[in-house]
Amino acid sequence: MVPYNNSSKLIQHAVSSVLTTDASSDGHSPGIRSLAGSQADDDDDNDVDQQLFFVTSYSDFDKLAHGPRGHAGKYTLRVYKFFANDGTLVLLHINGEAANVINPAFSRFHPFLNVVYTCTEDIEENGKILAYQIESDGSLLQIGEVDAGGTSTCYLTIDHDQRNLIAVNYWDSSLVVIPLSKTTGEFKGPIHSVYDPRQGKAMQAAAKKHGGVNHSNNDDSTIAQRQKDPHSHALVLDPFEGCVAYVPDLGKDLVREFWYDKECGCIGCELNTLPSGLSTGKADGPRYFEFHPKFNIAYIVNELSS
Repeated sequence: MVPYNNSSKLIQHAVSSVLTTDASSDGHSPGIRSLAGSQADDDDDNDVDQQLFFVTSYSDFDKLAHGPRGHAGKYTLRVYKFFANDGTLVLLHINGEAANVINPAFSRFHPFLNVVYTCTEDIEENGKILAYQIESDGSLLQIGEVDAGGTSTCYLTIDHDQRNLIAVNYWDSSLVVIPLSKTTGEFKGPIHSVYDPRQGKAMQAAAKKHGGVNHSNNDDSTIAQRQKDPHSHALVLDPFEGCVAYVPDLGKDLVREFWYDKECGCIGCELNTLPSGLSTGKADGPRYFEFHPKFNIAYIVNELSS
C-alpha cells in the first residue's frame, strides 16, 4: 500500500476488486456490481484498520448483455466506511443518479492518488468513464468524464507510468487508451488509440432485447451465441516492463497478447494468442487474467467452464 495525502487525512490505497454479485440481498438495496476499497487512517479514530468501500450498482437491466437478479438502483454510487474489527459497514455518501450514471460496472483506484475511475455498461451506446476525487470525508467530487469508445465497457487498467488509462469494451471487444495527468489523475483528452479485434466487421449476435440470448445463462445455445463474436473482457499488463498486454477473449476461447507502446500510449500489434484452458473441445470463456504478485505465474478465470 502506498500512502498519499488528502487535505487533513492520510488515505492509504488498497487493492481494488470486483464483486460479481448481481442479486439484491434485501428488498431495499440494489444489486451490487463492483466494489473497490481504499484503506484510510483517521487521526480522530482509534481504529486505524478502516477502509473506504466504493460500491456501484446497476440501474438499467435492459442495457445489459446479461440478466441480473435483484432490482435496478435509483442511485448507482455509494461510499461506505468498513470497520475490520467487527465487520460493519457505515454508509457515508450516496451519489450517481441512475439517469446520469447508468450501470457503472467496474471500478479502479489510481495507485498513488485519491482518485477512483468507474465505467458504465451499455450494449447499444458507448460507455462512459468517470473520474472522481475522493475527499477526506469519503465524499466524491467528479473531476472528469470521457467516452469509452465502445459498448459494454467492462474493465479499466492504468499503465505502469500512470500516463494512460486503458479501457476494455466487452460487447464490441474494442480496446482504447485515454491519456491521464500524472499529477492529478484527470483525463488529459479523449481517446488517442483504439484497437478493434473485429477489424470493423459487424456484430453477428443480437442484444437480448432484440432477440438475442441472455448472457447470464450457460446452456449450449446461449454459449454458441456468446461465442459468435470476439468479446474482450479484461486487459492486464505484464508486471515487469508493462509493455505486454494480456487480453482474455471470452468469445474466442483464447488470451490475446499485444504489444503496448508506453511512449505513445498505443495498443500495437498482436504478438501471440494463448489457449484459455486445457483445450478439451468445450467452451472456456476466459473472463479475467491475473499475475501472481511474487512468482512468474498467471491465472485465468474461465466463465463458461467454471
